[in-house]
Amino acid sequence: MAEPAPAEAHAAPASYPTQITPLIGLRFFALAWVILNQFRFHLDLHAGDRSGIVFKGYLGAALFFVLTGFLTAHLFTTDRADGRFRYGASLWAKLAGFYPLHLAAIAAMGGLLIAGHAIGAPPPQGLFDAKSIAANLGLVQAWGVMPTVSWNFPSWLISAEWFAALAFPLTAWIALGRINPVAVIAVALASFATMFEIADYHHVLFTDMTAQIGALQTVPAFLFGAGLYAFGRRASLPGGWATPLAALAAAWIVAAALMRLSDLAIWPVFGVLVFALAETAKTAKPALSQPAVLYLGAAAMSLYLVYLPVDIAYFHGVERLVGTPTGARAWAVWAGVFPVILAVGLVAYQLITRPAAAWLEAHSPFALLARRIARPAETPAT
Repeated sequence: MAEPAPAEAHAAPASYPTQITPLIGLRFFALAWVILNQFRFHLDLHAGDRSGIVFKGYLGAALFFVLTGFLTAHLFTTDRADGRFRYGASLWAKLAGFYPLHLAAIAAMGGLLIAGHAIGAPPPQGLFDAKSIAANLGLVQAWGVMPTVSWNFPSWLISAEWFAALAFPLTAWIALGRINPVAVIAVALASFATMFEIADYHHVLFTDMTAQIGALQTVPAFLFGAGLYAFGRRASLPGGWATPLAALAAAWIVAAALMRLSDLAIWPVFGVLVFALAETAKTAKPALSQPAVLYLGAAAMSLYLVYLPVDIAYFHGVERLVGTPTGARAWAVWAGVFPVILAVGLVAYQLITRPAAAWLEAHSPFALLARRIARPAETPAT
């Protein structure tokens, strides 16, 4: 009698491709949600009061941290498997991706500050002093060293991400070691709930913390993302489940935001969305992988870092040209800022972020050191 064929259930799970493109595309939607939230009070339209999507947009940062934890775990694992992982080189590459535009945005805010003084509109005290610029240059502005955001306010997010990058070896040791990924995910969820309740006890919204040690947001988020990645390396969703699950998670996030449910009911679903979208990368038709979406995902941080200078220049320009708009005109002006942010962000990505990152990567001190170590010693002449 012939031997029975091995059961399908025992087949190894599909592996992730080198680039998990759905999560690259998701970066754009996460940071665009944050940007949307930042205009909730503009022109006295109170858009955040009218729409829960606008009101809850600060959660885009939490979604960004979870997906970045997942992608960082993937990069760490694949580079280590190939023998290419170097901690210093990985930190340099991350800095190269956002620090040049961070400096340019600070310079732009300095120019707007000078212009404001020239027209008799000085900014509030404490937002643009030497101490705050030192914190911004050192990328520690979200570590609790400053009482409020300063200079290019959105950069608190890259400060928090930098904190998570520095701490990632510990995250990897916990999430990518011998601990069961389900346990890691449970610990991440429990730690988020605990931190959320502690912050709430002190009348602080944990998921909207920025200068108030906003870097702490990355602790459960990166652990969650890394745990989900470890789980995805061991198991795969049944065929055809990933896209519907991602759609269901996205629908819940939108509905919960519209209903203004507690963030405790929304944050865990970010993990479902991230995991399901990543699972589609194992298939022939990964989600959010159209060229335009991938380009926007790659440029998302550039759009995010320029929105405040654009905000200030745009609305002050409108006020000087046409006064303060009202009614339907106010809504048209409010909506008009977003394509301007998109245009300026893409220009900044093309002219600053990409060439600067390429130059810094090419001149990485870690790469130069590695090449020097690998170079064989010259044989002395005889």
